[in-house]
Amino acid sequence: MINTTLLNTWSIGFIVALATASSIVVGFNFRENSQLIMPNEYKVIKNIVNKLAAKNDLGTQPLVFTIVSGSRAYWTAQAMKLIKEDGWTFYRNINPFKTYKGKSSNEINEAIRQAYLYNGTEAYAYPNGTIGISHSTFRNHQNKDDYLACIIGHEISHVLNYDSFNNSLRLSKEGKGLKKKKKEMLRYSISRETEKNADINSAKMVLNAGFPRDTCLKAFEFISRSDGDGRVTTKNSTHPGYEERRAELVKFLESTEEDLISKEKVETKGKWIYSRKLNTMTFNPYK
Repeated sequence: MINTTLLNTWSIGFIVALATASSIVVGFNFRENSQLIMPNEYKVIKNIVNKLAAKNDLGTQPLVFTIVSGSRAYWTAQAMKLIKEDGWTFYRNINPFKTYKGKSSNEINEAIRQAYLYNGTEAYAYPNGTIGISHSTFRNHQNKDDYLACIIGHEISHVLNYDSFNNSLRLSKEGKGLKKKKKEMLRYSISRETEKNADINSAKMVLNAGFPRDTCLKAFEFISRSDGDGRVTTKNSTHPGYEERRAELVKFLESTEEDLISKEKVETKGKWIYSRKLNTMTFNPYK
């Protein structure tokens, strides 16, 4: 004879256990992927890119944004003798939202803290569509989302124009037969040209999106002053110096029409995906 009371107890227990397990899974997924509780910096990125996408063609390649500690984390780690070999890329890209444990964790966490306080404005794009922005960039641009739009637009331009590939291809062709020193100078020259183009493309995006026309000029001046960078252009500069770079922006703004750059606006629709585990916020364009 079946004991129905015991069976019901087991059934209730199983349902409770299943519900508990489901709640844990749902809670974990919510924490890992919810855009409601992701760091505020990612919310800022999402808001800015949405504004740019509403009036610009951002292509079809996913844009993966990640917030990193920045170069000063490496310099601090090096000063604390944490690095025996070249760990520049690792420490520059280390996740600033994570508290590290284990060996040297105190030093690593301190390097991240100091990078947030002392690092300047720093952003860079990879050929695969990943765009890294230092945590300190957001601290330095509090209540300056319009300036951040210029930074983000600049890096998106590098991705959209396949600058890494095109620069490599151009260097291979034009540098063929050149001696090492001259080929290196050509590489710097190509890089500077690419950076100026990215500045102009960013200014176009920002203007299309409805920001004031001098936004990127003011952003560049602010960044240069807050970073203490007034260097002039040299033969081995990867980026144009302050005066040259500013002059190019002024020239562009003075030569364009007073109304918006693109008369036929192209909206880029996309879906956002946040991953706490990967420390990324991805914009997936779709037609």
